[in-house]
Amino acid sequence: MIILFCSRLGQVSPSLTAFAAGQAAAFKMFETIQRQPDIDVCDTGSRQLDDISGNIELREVCFSYPSRPDELIFNGFSISISRGTTAALVGQSGSGKSTAISLIERFYDPQAGEVLIDGINLREFQLKWIRQKIGLVSQEPVLFTCSIKENISYGKNGATDEEIRAAAEVANASNFIDKFPQVCSRLFICHLLKFYVLCDRHFISLVLYNCV
Repeated sequence: MIILFCSRLGQVSPSLTAFAAGQAAAFKMFETIQRQPDIDVCDTGSRQLDDISGNIELREVCFSYPSRPDELIFNGFSISISRGTTAALVGQSGSGKSTAISLIERFYDPQAGEVLIDGINLREFQLKWIRQKIGLVSQEPVLFTCSIKENISYGKNGATDEEIRAAAEVANASNFIDKFPQVCSRLFICHLLKFYVLCDRHFISLVLYNCV
């Protein structure tokens, strides 16, 4: 009887390990779901302007990522970029180049200092509105498993067919897109488009820039 019990217990033990791992994973998942972010992406009552000029300034910014609070990325960092200026942030990996862009896009708020657009603190703007005024082209192209049209239209909510077509033409991609047969599956089109982007990143950069 004791031998039989031990045998059954041995068969159950792998499942108990799986249950424990699932419970730990579920705890982290619900912790993430229930977390209240410091930046309210659904805010509709903050400031909106008729338009912006595009003058950008980071003033005495101190920042560290929430996951690494003791590792200071910026300590009193300041930079001013006037509208129409082409600027390059150059530095080794981890020096804060991408962090500066993340602060301008307001993916994070600095612990101290200010991020200003046209002299106005970025925190005062309605988040959705100000992000619609900023075009961001990432280092690596990202494509969704859907049609070319849908990939381009992600850059602007409610984009018309004419706007999508215009963006493709400005990016010199319309001839390439027109070569696809209309019967191609969305997945097939997306994979071919990704291949084209890897061969010519200039294409996707222009498309995203003109759609945002």
